[in-house]
Amino acid sequence: MLRYAALVVLVFTSPLYAGARVNSIFKPPIEGDITRLDNLNRLEIKIAGSEVPERIGLDEVEEISFGQSAVERKKDETPLRVLLTNGDLLYGSPLDGPEDNEDLFKLTSPRLGEITLDINLVARIEVTANVKPGSLPDVDPKDKDSRDCLHFAPDGADPKAQLMRVTREGLLVYNEILKQDDKFAWSRVRGIVCKRKPAEAEKALHGIFTLRDGSVLSARIKSWGAGKLELEHRVGAFVMEERNLMSVTMKNGRYAYLSDMEYAASPQERPYYLPADFKYESYLFKVRRDRAQGGGQLTLRGKTYAKGLGVHALSKLSYNLRKGYSRLVATLGIDDSAGDLASVEFKVYGDGKLLYESGVVRRSSPAIELNLDVLNVNELVLEVTAADNADIQDRANWANIKVVR
Repeated sequence: MLRYAALVVLVFTSPLYAGARVNSIFKPPIEGDITRLDNLNRLEIKIAGSEVPERIGLDEVEEISFGQSAVERKKDETPLRVLLTNGDLLYGSPLDGPEDNEDLFKLTSPRLGEITLDINLVARIEVTANVKPGSLPDVDPKDKDSRDCLHFAPDGADPKAQLMRVTREGLLVYNEILKQDDKFAWSRVRGIVCKRKPAEAEKALHGIFTLRDGSVLSARIKSWGAGKLELEHRVGAFVMEERNLMSVTMKNGRYAYLSDMEYAASPQERPYYLPADFKYESYLFKVRRDRAQGGGQLTLRGKTYAKGLGVHALSKLSYNLRKGYSRLVATLGIDDSAGDLASVEFKVYGDGKLLYESGVVRRSSPAIELNLDVLNVNELVLEVTAADNADIQDRANWANIKVVR
């Protein structure tokens, strides 16, 4: 089994919030205290005023939220933004790893505690004070001539670097020209993008945990009760507390997220005013899986979503459902990172027939809850068109979009 990051969680003070809101595919939302995960893998929820607990199968749960707001990250506590090859995103401060293993380093986080990471599982490291999230270009893992790309501050890059070690003070990289290791303090770099293949997708039922500091990680849920969760990451078990969470989004249950499915055909995406020399390969606003167009998390009216599709008008995506699903469920809207000029229309087609049309959606519009009948639909098409202001700032989200079996 692929080795991931070891996680150790610190103990904090008393909980900030008691209770949870559980959204599932077959029942109305339920609010209460999660008391346990029973031996049938059902969440048991104690509801105020009722002596009989509610039970919901974990594979039927869409999302669990805790009514807690995000906390502002302090630059001295979270100077690094680390993205792993499995999509986990962690904020923290670097610490030296063990002397006998240069592949390992530590990241200390107010919400997770002290995390031990392997550089071979790191997709990129960004210095938050020197670069915007996700703005450093990816390295093509298929390019035989490329290596890790070290980005200097304020500009410049070394596309032939090789990450050797991460320390409290900075990065140690192998310089191909000098044929030796070279040290760079964190103040001298914007970050490093590593030549890595994406980790193999987790096939079992698991949760995607969004923490109050913006960190996101995925793990299996082994037990739950008294405000604590025992989780199984790919290297072992650890404990997390509800008070550090904003939400848990379940994956691989009785539904499938479209961001995990293959397109039936190449995405049809283009600017509103089409240049004569337009080439899709160089288009800057291609669909993003589980990310917004700005590179950050999918966010609508202050609420973040772990799954979904971030697109820019004009956009048309198609999927082959093979008549295997009954409902299409999603939350639609303009991403919070867009400006006030943003305005789009969402449309859904099933086998060529228009199933849904949103009308004009603006930056100020409330999020739209979509629940459509797609029984016996073979080809599903999602379209976002520009509305009032051409395609200016038209960052649109199909948040948590999924099909239910």
